[in-house]
Amino acid sequence: MSSHGSQPRPSARTMSAEETRALQVVRRRTTAICFFVVAIHGVIGLVVVADVIARQGRQSGAVVLVVMSAFLAIGISVAVRAILAARPVFSWPWVLVSLVPSAAGLVWVL
Repeated sequence: MSSHGSQPRPSARTMSAEETRALQVVRRRTTAICFFVVAIHGVIGLVVVADVIARQGRQSGAVVLVVMSAFLAIGISVAVRAILAARPVFSWPWVLVSLVPSAAGLVWVL
């Protein structure tokens, strides 16, 4: 006789509506954090590449890259708020916070 056959199987339990909502909030937050962590590398990468371009004497190209990082940062901010189901999706305070790396990059390359 196998040892698997003698052990009782755990019964399936249904979740309450409150537990389901709480789990959904945790899922959204986890997804938003993971998306942000991956996507922010693009913003920082554009600023670093802009610095490299600026050191080569191509200031206009560096500024274009920093502006691209700003648009990417705004997109990331809107996407994170959409993942979190926050309303409104476009929020000026969070957009301004998301522009901090790009503003620092602009000061850095100029």
